[in-house]
Amino acid sequence: MKRTLLFAALFAISPAFASEIDPFGFDKQVFVSTKTRTDVRAELTAAQFAGELPVGEVGARFADVPSVKTRAQVVAETREAARLGLLRNREIGRLPTTFAEQQLIRQAGLRAIGVTQITK
Repeated sequence: MKRTLLFAALFAISPAFASEIDPFGFDKQVFVSTKTRTDVRAELTAAQFAGELPVGEVGARFADVPSVKTRAQVVAETREAARLGLLRNREIGRLPTTFAEQQLIRQAGLRAIGVTQITK
């Protein structure tokens, strides 16, 4: 009985939300282009050739340089940064680190690959 009443109430409320799909009437606006398809494709080709188009979601180009660190180094450095409380949500970014914290992270990575003395 309660389920029936619940579904009936939801069904009765649903028409109220139907008009809110496009409350500003954007679907009724008409867009007219001033360029032909050929013009747009020519501009796209020229921009691609000139390297003016952004790459990826943010527009940053990806680095094609191979990593110089081993997987063990990266894992050890990440664990050390987590131990120091320097990791946070990826969307927010990295926390600023001090020189001493950077050295601790670097030393953890070097210990992971068996380097005991740091020359620099």
